[in-house]
Amino acid sequence: MLRRDVLKTMPVILGGVVASSALFNVLVSCKEDSKSEHNTLSFLNKEQSIIIHHLVDIILPASDTVGALDVNVPLFIDRVLEQVLNKTEKEQFIKGQTYFENKFKSVFQKEVFQGDQAEFLELLTAYFEVSEDQQQEIFKILAKSEDDVENKELYYTYKYLTFIRYYTLYGYYTSKVVGKEILNYNPFPGAYEPCVALSEVGNSSSI
Repeated sequence: MLRRDVLKTMPVILGGVVASSALFNVLVSCKEDSKSEHNTLSFLNKEQSIIIHHLVDIILPASDTVGALDVNVPLFIDRVLEQVLNKTEKEQFIKGQTYFENKFKSVFQKEVFQGDQAEFLELLTAYFEVSEDQQQEIFKILAKSEDDVENKELYYTYKYLTFIRYYTLYGYYTSKVVGKEILNYNPFPGAYEPCVALSEVGNSSSI
């Protein structure tokens, strides 16, 4: 599927989300950081950063358009972790990261910094290419409180991976480059017209 076709579905994916003021602040700070020398990660450690870089590049690689790394999605995720998530959510992320990292070491018999893109893709595919019944079961588990879950590894790993997938799409979709170069960008949108057919709108509009 072409990147532009994926982006046309993004309002459906993100439509139910109301961004908090903290998240808006992160969006602004990432734009400022990307223009300065102070764009180092402040929450993620070396191993976490390596994994995040591989995963976001797999989720949205560069092709005929820019990829997740081109718009500095890892920095966006780092700032979300640092400034938006609460203590419990941060702890869940770390637990999921640990399970994923240990799984990588177990499968490939090497440290994550020695891994290549193909190996991360293989592992990520193993987690997401599951049957529809398995998907439904995973969603049910993720909807539970962590105290009510028996399979902690499955719970924290999928919490971690779905977090990365979600914020990779969110960070990419809300970036300035994507807003101007891929989505419909009109700095002077004109009058509001209600009840316009979706077929007449064309590609998604940047905010």
